[in-house]
Amino acid sequence: MRGATPVKTPRSSTSTVIQETISTEAARRFYDRLGVRHDWVGWWEARAKARATQLLDLRPGLRVLDVGVGTGRDHALVQAGVAPGGMTVGLDLSAVMLDLTRARTGAPVCRADARAVPFAGASFDRLFCAYVLDLLPARDLPETLAGFRRVIVPGGRMVLVTLTEGVSLSSRLFIAAWKALYAVSAAACGGCRPLQLAEMVRAAGFCGVWRETVVHLAVPSEIIVATR
Repeated sequence: MRGATPVKTPRSSTSTVIQETISTEAARRFYDRLGVRHDWVGWWEARAKARATQLLDLRPGLRVLDVGVGTGRDHALVQAGVAPGGMTVGLDLSAVMLDLTRARTGAPVCRADARAVPFAGASFDRLFCAYVLDLLPARDLPETLAGFRRVIVPGGRMVLVTLTEGVSLSSRLFIAAWKALYAVSAAACGGCRPLQLAEMVRAAGFCGVWRETVVHLAVPSEIIVATR
């Protein structure tokens, strides 16, 4: 994984995590209203998502679960990466996002909460989850990661992307401003706040955990790669 770095979690990461976020229903309404406009406002996610898709190590014939599928634009790239013979399933809480994904890709979709993935164990070779865990309360993250591990085959790979703490002057300033806005209105931030997940992923039983930070236009994103 060229460009990735071994996990080194800052000592302060667990103490600085914002514990609470918006409710599940508020998140669903937010993304239902956002709809296809998410393509317009998601410019800052593009570089990290592109890198994360590379790190999925997609090959023809693989089965992939895309948790938090969004508008389907990125899902189409994942779908192309496992063709021919592969299968991709999109999961999202928002019916609007699922309709967009179905229209764009024709892939099977499932309306469900990321905290309760409704598939049998060892159903997927890959699991991709971008900018979803940073919407969940901190107390729900360990169980969510355990659920992700359950549905991945032994030796399968998980790739996560979240907003994270800054690593450069510009990204630190951005995150400081983001946290200030979040303190006033988490809803204005879509419920998204910075996380550092490497230690939690290891605690969930994953191995080979790698962490990489991608900064795009001052916005820092954490990419976690792990193996069941």
